Parts: sequence; structure tokens; C-alpha cells
Amino acid sequence: MPQTKPPARLGQILVDKGLLTVEQVDEILAEQKREIRPFGLLAEQMFGLGAEQVEQAWIEQYISYGTEVDLEQQRIDTQVLRVLNRRQAWQFRLLPIRKDGREIVTATSREHLKRAVSFAWRRFEDPVYFLIAKRPQLEEFLMEHYPWPAALDLPMAS
Repeated sequence: MPQTKPPARLGQILVDKGLLTVEQVDEILAEQKREIRPFGLLAEQMFGLGAEQVEQAWIEQYISYGTEVDLEQQRIDTQVLRVLNRRQAWQFRLLPIRKDGREIVTATSREHLKRAVSFAWRRFEDPVYFLIAKRPQLEEFLMEHYPWPAALDLPMAS
């Protein structure tokens, strides 16, 4: 059976980028044991990392999970679709799927994850969980739930 590589840890990504030292990561982990707060937030507060640096590392970590979902297998709650209008859904290639407790479960593609994350964190009051789908399938589902034929001509988000 082939061994799968475990997802990268956020601290290791920040060390690999030269933004933190191993010792600083250890300090953050020790602080997390005392006071349960997100690793990235502590990295910002304790060592002055910028929010965008932490966000970029978090996106790299998220992508390292390596799994894409099949949207056909997802239960889509049409009530949750109302949290975005058609323009927002297409501009950020973001498909709200359902609520899971307070969390909004959404889908986007690898190519659009950075913009989708940035938008969702500003737009929604509730926490957001992202699923990664293949871009063609995501766009097919966006067209089904937010019909807009001209949207396929919109430039790709970077």
C-alpha cells in the first residue's frame, strides 16, 4: 500500500518560507497549550507576521490535503445558496453548499481558493469551511444554481 504524505503543518510551512524559526514555532505551540487560539493568530501577535503571510501559508496547507470533492456527492441546501448573489458566486467562484452547525460549507477550485478565502472571511459572519472541487465541475454547478452564461467569459481570478 503506498504511503500518503501527511498534510504540511502550518508552522512548518512558515519555517520553510523563512518567516519563523523552529524555536518560534515551538513557542507558539506552547502558548497554544496555555491559551487555545489559532496558530496563525498567535504567529501574528507574537512574532509580527502579517495576516496575508499567514493566510498564504494556510492556503498552501489547505491545498496540501490534496483531495478534491465530487460535487455530485454533496447535499446542496438551496436555502444556503441565498448567502451570495450571482455576481459574487461567479466573481469568486464560490458555491455555498450547506450549513454544518454555525459553519458555512462552501466549494471553490484550487485556482480560486485564495480569492474565495479572502472574500468569504470578509463577507460571512459565520465560520466558513472550504471544499476543493475541479474547476469545470464547480463552474457547472455555479451555472446550475446561479445561471449566468456570460460568467464563463469572466477573467480567471488569480
